[in-house]
Amino acid sequence: MNRYLQYHNVANEGLLLSDPPFSASRLAIHTRRPNVREADGRVFLIAGIGRPRRYFLWQTFEIEQVTSNGDSQFEATGTGWELAPPVELNGKPFDDFKAACANFVGFRSINDHPFTRTLTKLAEENRPPGDARNIVSFLNTLDGLLPDDDPERAAVRTALGHYQPARALSIRQPHAEAIMRGVKKIEYRSAPTKIRGRVFIYASLGRYSAKAEAEMMADYGIRDVTCDQLRRGVLIGSVELFECDGGDWHVRKPERAEKLVQPTKQPQPVWFYPF
Repeated sequence: MNRYLQYHNVANEGLLLSDPPFSASRLAIHTRRPNVREADGRVFLIAGIGRPRRYFLWQTFEIEQVTSNGDSQFEATGTGWELAPPVELNGKPFDDFKAACANFVGFRSINDHPFTRTLTKLAEENRPPGDARNIVSFLNTLDGLLPDDDPERAAVRTALGHYQPARALSIRQPHAEAIMRGVKKIEYRSAPTKIRGRVFIYASLGRYSAKAEAEMMADYGIRDVTCDQLRRGVLIGSVELFECDGGDWHVRKPERAEKLVQPTKQPQPVWFYPF
């Protein structure tokens, strides 16, 4: 299969960050080089970010269609994946590759360069969904590479919100414990929410009657502890809020906190920022 390379300068052309991050499968590149019209194979997109410039293998896809916008620019589209996370490229083999590609000027074939095998290997090893810890590390690096006044930083912070909780959702026991056990998958509220991504679960201090709590524990099938033994007034873990149907807030992928922590800011009845 033929292999091609396209370079993307983030400072001039914008940040390549989908929402949710690294989820897009229908991808595209833009170039003024007409040779893209004859391209048949896989393209690798390398993004350059920051000063001094740092380079990341960002995405790859099979070229399926090439169109012209009538302004001497062509768009090649196809199916592939965004690396999760993108991989930084450096070292002498990469420097030699960059020099051989005229510092990445223009769309080009890279069939004959040995570094192409490295690009293929890295792309295959970093298919989505990827490891959350590696993705968070990359997004924090990316945040540090962008200038303080760069509007693209908002997209980075949004992306981080899919992996690192910032807000906390206050829930009474034993509902909070049932969410952490994966038993309760819908949090019922009086109104919808636009918030998505990973959020802290705060076990609030509020209580039901002893009888009501015992009945709820039985309904959830929690029998190894009593409701009085469940911790309150602390962050007990996090969960992904991924869908909202009116007042039905759908949650998944609960993760218990390794250490129960009290928020440093005043808890609120629904949403609040704990730190």
